[in-house]
Amino acid sequence: MPYWVPWAGLLLLVVTWSVTFLISVPRHNELVSGFSEASHRSLCRTNWIRTIAWTARGILLSAVAMLAA
Repeated sequence: MPYWVPWAGLLLLVVTWSVTFLISVPRHNELVSGFSEASHRSLCRTNWIRTIAWTARGILLSAVAMLAA
């Protein structure tokens, strides 16, 4: 396994968790008190970042598993 693979997986995990805790959670908290178009829009945009990062990490881990088999 190339040396960069674990680092890439960790980076994708950090991106996902950072977006979740720094952006998504506060926006959800704003929506608890009432609907806000800006908060909703921000959640939808940042959810794509999370989706892409999780998908890329899943592909990376799948490739590692296939190479290890």
